[in-house]
Amino acid sequence: MQELKEHFFPRIKETFYSGELPNGLQVYLIPKTDFNEYSCYVMTRFGALDTSVKGGEGTHKEYPLGLAHFLEHKLFELEDGKDLFKELSNQGVDSNAFTGFDKTCYFFSTTDKGQFGENMRLFLDSLLSTSFTEESIEREKKIIEQEIAMYQDDPDFRLYQGILSNLFPATALTEDIAGTKDSIQKITLTDLQENHQFFYQPTNMTLLLVGDFDAPSMFEILKEFHEDDSKTDKIQKPNSEVEYFPVVKTKSIYMDVAQSKLAIGYRGQKFQNSLLLKQKIALKLFFAMVLGWTSKTYQNLYESGQIDDSFDIEIEIQNQFQYLILSLDTAEPIAMSNRIRQYLKNLKNTSDLSATHLQTVKSELYGDFIRSLDDVDYLASQFVSYLGDKESYFDFPDILADLTLKDVVKIGKEFLQTADVADYIISPK
Repeated sequence: MQELKEHFFPRIKETFYSGELPNGLQVYLIPKTDFNEYSCYVMTRFGALDTSVKGGEGTHKEYPLGLAHFLEHKLFELEDGKDLFKELSNQGVDSNAFTGFDKTCYFFSTTDKGQFGENMRLFLDSLLSTSFTEESIEREKKIIEQEIAMYQDDPDFRLYQGILSNLFPATALTEDIAGTKDSIQKITLTDLQENHQFFYQPTNMTLLLVGDFDAPSMFEILKEFHEDDSKTDKIQKPNSEVEYFPVVKTKSIYMDVAQSKLAIGYRGQKFQNSLLLKQKIALKLFFAMVLGWTSKTYQNLYESGQIDDSFDIEIEIQNQFQYLILSLDTAEPIAMSNRIRQYLKNLKNTSDLSATHLQTVKSELYGDFIRSLDDVDYLASQFVSYLGDKESYFDFPDILADLTLKDVVKIGKEFLQTADVADYIISPK
């Protein structure tokens, strides 16, 4: 067990505390004096990519796609048949959950300080135990089938999933996190119970609390919650390796859309580095400078009507993969794809890569960060997203300040020069 450790960040005058409970649960506490809202996040390192488990002597067991998402749904089912969402809602608590590629997160927020501890205990207890039945699983399959069908009718979702399919063919990244209609039909009670036993162990989970509390006192309360729990190291290792097969250069489909939709994807090399936050900030700065709304290129394209407010830049950095997706509505998807790709291939003479422009986009990112510190829910979600061995979300301002123009250009150009490129187009029927 690790005792509570204080981490102070003088640049932003913020503090968080970290520690480990006797049962192995990692705890992070962020005190926010005079805030009325409290937020609780519970994260387990089990996501959509974890579709097989390593066994002894090099063996492994395969599980259906969508299992992590399915388990997320079922853990809100309490032993007496009640729904945890509804139980918390009746007490004025907002709660939800989501499944990502590498994690599943459960969270709730409330302004009732008196009930915060009890709600937290109920929340944790429900995640560490299971009570679903064969009958309830079959009911859930119908609900998730409807969810999958709904997203398949969403052009923006299909565009995003389509470009991922081009960039990462024959991997779990090509499929909806919820799985497919066929894969969820294969999910069994045993599958769910086994994976809950594998991954919903305290030693594989993290708890984050944000609100107006005394951190040492809160840590003692948490220890009392689980003083009878024993620590286990019997965590299975997911076989979630993302293979880099050759990209599908281009693909197009037809849907009921008023105008064509285009996604251009860049698959960066595997990022085997613990400094994920630094890489993501550097790439955010780089692409904001060359294609963000403050860039001359963006302004020229916008003023000429070649792009509109649908233009978006998304950057994802994980330990096993990294990618950039540019998406937009356009009347000329093929021409626009060629135009943007050629521009990014020949960046030597652009005036947008200047020290002055870097300071502008840095100020914008810093402003967004400072505003996040006053939003308890958003702060909690960002903090969980950027948890690493050597970085935390509170390192953001220091990393941002230390990145020079030379650093940003080097990281950005190396990403582009080594990336595989593809595009995906949705055209009107």
